[in-house]
Amino acid sequence: MKSLDCNEVLERLWAFLDGEADEAQCQELQDHIARCLGCRHQADFEVRLRQVIQSKCRTDRAPQKLREDLRRLLSKSP
Repeated sequence: MKSLDCNEVLERLWAFLDGEADEAQCQELQDHIARCLGCRHQADFEVRLRQVIQSKCRTDRAPQKLREDLRRLLSKSP
């Protein structure tokens, strides 16, 4: 089996990070990333970027009492 080149790794990186790659693909990507400093830096960047985006996109829930009050008020509306 031929090893992946950097372009192939970068094309498949998001599927790998999303857990959409099968076991063999994951192993190929991990092997390449372990050997290739450039791809390792890119993979690390993508992981950190994803973490920042997820942390900024989290929403706080309204307090339970407020949600109950809103449900009660909305249920009374015609």
